[in-house]
Amino acid sequence: MSDIRAKVQQKNKDRLTDGRFKDLNLLRDGTLVVAKYGMAAALEGALYGVHFGSVTTPLATAATTAIAAQRPMAWLRVPATRAIIPVLCEIVVESQGATTQGEIAIARTSNDVGNGTSTAGNTPVALNPYVNVGTSAVVARYLSTGDCTAETDLLELKRFSFAASAVNQQFTWEPKEWFPALPGPSSFLIYIGGNAVNFYATVIWVEGPPELAD
Repeated sequence: MSDIRAKVQQKNKDRLTDGRFKDLNLLRDGTLVVAKYGMAAALEGALYGVHFGSVTTPLATAATTAIAAQRPMAWLRVPATRAIIPVLCEIVVESQGATTQGEIAIARTSNDVGNGTSTAGNTPVALNPYVNVGTSAVVARYLSTGDCTAETDLLELKRFSFAASAVNQQFTWEPKEWFPALPGPSSFLIYIGGNAVNFYATVIWVEGPPELAD
């Protein structure tokens, strides 16, 4: 017989259990139960998300928009006081013009690309509202019609293509074996190219203080 406990130390504060010893979870046969990273972050209250577009209205790119540097169509600005780890990015192309093949690029930078000429996105929300960890410090923006700040150390994480006249197509980036840590200031960006693309997008991430990425 053994008694296994661990001292709880979480990245997000304001938890009553932080710094205390807690029992580990075991099945009846003694097998140790380990939560996946996303589940652990959700229980901690460190998981946040934002939706681009409304319930009934997609966002619409310009009629001849192609993917171009400094022109993301949806992005997250991470301040120097925070760090994030994106765990899901989903884009739904509701419709697209008939003349240009479409493309989607999901990327990250090591700088805050700013607002450029864009529109303020929805406010990020906590996926576990029962845990008091405060509001997200991440800022969402969309539909850049003028150049943002030039990207530093731009890394494309995933690219998708879709045919002209595409309708109701869903594209999902969900890392399984590795997670890109973005200590602020940094940006998580979605570039969309095509002819008048109507789209929705959702991004979910783990958020915490800078040492989250340490």
